[in-house]
Amino acid sequence: MPSYCQYVVHALTPPRLFTNFLCAALGAVLLWLVPLGPLAANSLASQTAPFGATPRSDAAAFIEVGRGEMDWLWFSLYKARLMTLNGRYQPGQYPLILDIEYYRDIAAKDLLSATQDQWQHLHFPEQDIRRWLGLLTAVWPDVKSGDHLSFNIIDGQTSQFFFNQQPLTQIEDPNFAEAFLAIWLSPHTSRPDLRAQLLGEKSCDC
Repeated sequence: MPSYCQYVVHALTPPRLFTNFLCAALGAVLLWLVPLGPLAANSLASQTAPFGATPRSDAAAFIEVGRGEMDWLWFSLYKARLMTLNGRYQPGQYPLILDIEYYRDIAAKDLLSATQDQWQHLHFPEQDIRRWLGLLTAVWPDVKSGDHLSFNIIDGQTSQFFFNQQPLTQIEDPNFAEAFLAIWLSPHTSRPDLRAQLLGEKSCDC
């Protein structure tokens, strides 16, 4: 049976999500989650990254492009924030940070499985997906509610994950960074509303 966490990390197809949801919804822990609500859009210029919330020592220089929550039905599953040096996102312009704050405990194997699903949804070549999953297997930890897993693209060749502000191994792969960002920012993402929030096109009360 597919793991509950496969829909927690990324959106999958509705039938699979619904099946996993029914299996997991009996857990009383789901009562901790909070529904989304509308809020007026935040000013891009004023959304600077608070100290300690991002992995780089010069995090104060980063400006938030947008933020959004991954939700299913009335449950919020994680919060993501996209940050750049000028508060605007342009494909191929670095550095940038994608920070994810998890609202649930998730095993690393489930993060990997859900990431694989999303790359397959975007029709990346299987040989590339296998290579990228191998890189992530060596890097990603299990996460718990409140943990931050931040993705820092340093340049077109180099990227690095930070776990609760602690650096993990750098990844040297010319195609990995854009492929990972595509899960959220591709026009063909499985979560277009979250993409719009991260790009500052829609607001989020989060």
